[in-house]
Amino acid sequence: MRRLKHLLVLATPLVLVGCGASQTKPTAQDDAAWDQAMLAGRDSFELGRYTVAVSQYRKAANLALVRDDGDAVAEAGYDLAVSQLAANTPAEALQTTQATRQAVALRGGHDQFSLDLVEAASHYRLGHYAQALPLASHAMQSSDTTLAARAALVLGLAADAQGEQSALQEAASYLNGLKQPLSLTQQADKAEIQARMLRRSSPAQAEQLAEEAAGLRQSEGAYHDMTRALALAAQIASSQGDQAKAQALWARAAQSAAAQSGKLNRMDAQTLVNGKLTKGDAAPPADDAQVWARNAGSIVLRPFAEPDSSN
Repeated sequence: MRRLKHLLVLATPLVLVGCGASQTKPTAQDDAAWDQAMLAGRDSFELGRYTVAVSQYRKAANLALVRDDGDAVAEAGYDLAVSQLAANTPAEALQTTQATRQAVALRGGHDQFSLDLVEAASHYRLGHYAQALPLASHAMQSSDTTLAARAALVLGLAADAQGEQSALQEAASYLNGLKQPLSLTQQADKAEIQARMLRRSSPAQAEQLAEEAAGLRQSEGAYHDMTRALALAAQIASSQGDQAKAQALWARAAQSAAAQSGKLNRMDAQTLVNGKLTKGDAAPPADDAQVWARNAGSIVLRPFAEPDSSN
């Protein structure tokens, strides 16, 4: 059973899990509606149309209840929560993960590492760092190394925000121990968590690692994760007294985050050439761009915005 393979998680967003076609097959004619809703949800997610994906996965989850199928409930509920994270509604994602756990348990199922991961991500996005830590740590025990590695990233980010050095070390150790070759995502995750580990003891190296992570995120099109890495590099540069570089990094992060939140990123795929649309991540919380812009000093946050016709 394949699920979304890129999970969107964080307060300054992050890609954690992506969309794949469901391998669960309809067992009766009526179940084709569930299969169709899951396929529509996947297609919408891949096009960055997260609110549509949420609607389709919610329909699939309810159809799974109709047929009293615990496995289908688990799959649809997980994908629904991931899509809600992508739509930047972490409180709803948290509620969905908890409802999914209860529904699966009623049907004899067990807690799943995937739900631990999305619940940890939801808590992180909500600033509930202490609650995110044990869930992410537990998800790292999964035999699915892709899922466990993403859990390590969530653990490291929550630990850094909470000032929990032992948990940050746990995350770094896991990522450092991944077998080669690493994916671009894993390389970036490893570099970012290592940067957070070293930013006080070896800030020059940490800054280099943060910028390396940003470059890797850019290469794979994970632009929200890229802005978080740029902001980290800006923090480290500022701590070293290089305010000019820090302000430039803040400005880059702010303008990217603002553009990602703009209406061009919400266009229907059919309005774009050949129907193509870059697979999106979560829209950053609106105040991230504003905070980073203030740190950058006097910059134009949206230099290519349409003129305000109300003036």
